Amino acid sequence: MIRVVTCLTQQHDLRLVALSALICALGCFATVNLVMRPDAVGRSLVRALLPAAIIFGGSIWSLHFVAMLAFRPGEQVAYDLDLTAASIVVAIVGSLAALCLWRRLSSTRLGIALAGTVLGLAITGMHYLGVGAMAASSLVLFDPAYVAASILISVAFSTLALARAGALASFGRRIEVTGWLALAICGLHFTGMTAVTVAPLTSREGESYVLGSTPLALAVAAVSLAILIAGLVTLALQQHLSQRDRRDLSRMRLLSNLAHEVLFIHRDGEVLEVNDAGGRLFGMAPCEIVGQPVLDLFSQAYTPALLRRTRCRSEDLRPEEFEIRTAAGTLVPVELSCRTIEFGGKPATAVALRDLTDRRRDEARIRHLALHDALTDLPNRYLLEQRLGPALDAAVLDEAGVAVIYLDLDRFKAVNDLHGHAAGDALLIQAAKRMLAELRPIDILARVGGDEFVVVLTGARGPQRVAEIASRLVEGLRRPFQIDDYQVEIGASAGVALYPGDGSTSETLLRAADTALYRVKNEGRGAVRFFEAAMDAQLQARQRLEHELSGAIARDELRLFYQPIVNGRTGEIETFEALIRWQNPGRGFVSPAEFIPVAEQTELIGRIGAWVIDTACAAAAAWPQPWRVSVNVSPIQFRQSDVPALVAAALARHGLDPARLVIEITESVFIQDASAAVAVLTQLRELGVRLALDDFGTGYSSLSYLQQFRFDKIKVDQSFVRQLDQHADTLAIVRAIVNLGHNLGLQVTVEGVETAEQLAILRELHCEQMQGYLFARPALMLGVSELELARLRALFSTPAMKALA
Repeated sequence: MIRVVTCLTQQHDLRLVALSALICALGCFATVNLVMRPDAVGRSLVRALLPAAIIFGGSIWSLHFVAMLAFRPGEQVAYDLDLTAASIVVAIVGSLAALCLWRRLSSTRLGIALAGTVLGLAITGMHYLGVGAMAASSLVLFDPAYVAASILISVAFSTLALARAGALASFGRRIEVTGWLALAICGLHFTGMTAVTVAPLTSREGESYVLGSTPLALAVAAVSLAILIAGLVTLALQQHLSQRDRRDLSRMRLLSNLAHEVLFIHRDGEVLEVNDAGGRLFGMAPCEIVGQPVLDLFSQAYTPALLRRTRCRSEDLRPEEFEIRTAAGTLVPVELSCRTIEFGGKPATAVALRDLTDRRRDEARIRHLALHDALTDLPNRYLLEQRLGPALDAAVLDEAGVAVIYLDLDRFKAVNDLHGHAAGDALLIQAAKRMLAELRPIDILARVGGDEFVVVLTGARGPQRVAEIASRLVEGLRRPFQIDDYQVEIGASAGVALYPGDGSTSETLLRAADTALYRVKNEGRGAVRFFEAAMDAQLQARQRLEHELSGAIARDELRLFYQPIVNGRTGEIETFEALIRWQNPGRGFVSPAEFIPVAEQTELIGRIGAWVIDTACAAAAAWPQPWRVSVNVSPIQFRQSDVPALVAAALARHGLDPARLVIEITESVFIQDASAAVAVLTQLRELGVRLALDDFGTGYSSLSYLQQFRFDKIKVDQSFVRQLDQHADTLAIVRAIVNLGHNLGLQVTVEGVETAEQLAILRELHCEQMQGYLFARPALMLGVSELELARLRALFSTPAMKALA
């Protein structure tokens, strides 16, 4: 050790020694910072570690050369240029090999020892090659003991430096590793220089060499320092930019991981980044996806389309649907969108994948709902017609028959009214299951209306077999149904049409079966009826009626008749009810009981109802007295038309006071959707018109309807009045209805008053209004002469009532 110190202090220029030590320290520090950066593996490892190897090897060589120039053996020394150049190559290549071994084998102690040995030998090789360069002008002798000691020092400190270089995140650790590397270099150099004895020789001619001098040492040191400082500044800037890029990348990853869509970035067909959603969709960790070819992530069937997209400009690309392949091998539909971006300083492609599994499932569900009944999941009318057509085509080829059975549930409305819509829905579901149990898989059962079903029997061999199946269906529906805790008994009616005898198209067969069903219901229900030729005449007559009715408004054939509603105490006229009649040129006056059902079934009721409201308002506006006009609104018109808008337009058009218009509805408007009916009635109430509940007492839920909406008055159906003076029970019912109306603050109007006896009884019950033939029949013109008014008042006079008594 004394010899080393003596060599350092007496045979070296200490200023240059200090300068070389500074170069060594800066070089080692730069190397440590560069070693922090590479995280690549495989072939990219050499490229990643090469800058660190060049800086470290250059630092070793700079220290060695400056320190050698600082060496003063007593004579001027010349250095062989070839060996000097070879020494720096050895330093760089040896450092690169050592760093690569350390990066690969740093997980084991043996690997660290091997890398440290290689690094120490690289430093040693560079040093002794550099010392050997002095042979250009000197005889160089080595002390084996100090040579061995120098090699041991270099290997030991190199190994220690690499052992401590596993975690370089902290600045203190980087300073520590820098110190160990500097000791490995300086320890080797000055211990190795102690082992050297130099004897001057005459320089050989013809060889390339350079004479050592202080100015040369200063020049080399200055250049080395400048390069190292520039390198450190560049390294610091790169680290700053790298940290910023890492922060940006971290933010990008965070944002992409928050997205539900799959986001990944690829360049040249290789995945560079992928978010967590991609890992979930592909069924593998994101790190397993990175590095994979993009085409391997998709179904092979879509490879041509993906390659086509790579040849298009980014702005020309539109989202397309593809199928990706998960780790389990399943195919998942996705929507792909992509754009060109800059990633890592180079162009790359950002791809967004949206999982279409839920959308495809929803689309399939929507298609199913569009073709099936939502309650029973049976085919609806549209799907029935789609399937019936091909069945008829197949029957032509097979020379087989097809039967269409139109079924209608009997007494279903009573179940709905008595037990509620939930019970009705449960009944329909059970009925559908019973019918399916009687049919073959190749047969078709569809729900085409509220309680209407259609069965299509394919391959039907004869009417007798069809009749057996239809009878089984009807009998099955007669058996009691268990709904919650109670039993429900209904029935069914069926109309049958056969192909090709009763029709050759879907439309004609369905119409024929419907016609046969219509005949069954008219004859008492609960039976099976085949379509007959005689029914066709009825069908044609119905069609003619529909056709003629469709043009009745345009031809001005509809008329409004008016029947007075009088005060139940004085007999004064208060209201006229507008009653529609159809004056057909060929048929004469047609009863509303005949054409209104047709209008409701053919959706003409909306037009006819609007005409009634408008015409009644126009007539009332022209009356000499401010009598009210009462208009009936069909339940179907109430549900299908915007009745409040029609009423508002008619009142405004004719300048009629809203309080003079009474809208009469029946409880049927509440059956399908009570909340919607209440909403419409509320709009009418806001217009200022009066509202009456007609035919009160004939349904099952009238009391609940009065609870849901407050009407202005209720009308007692004439079926009670006709038996008023014949049955005591009827009188009790009417008295209960009148008392109920009075207790609720409602006006009570009684219909169908035809006799003086009925009038006397109703007056005792204190009914507010009365209507019937006793007062006047419906007439096209108002019977409001003074004589007629006097007659009405006379009916309510005290002498007249006493006479009746």
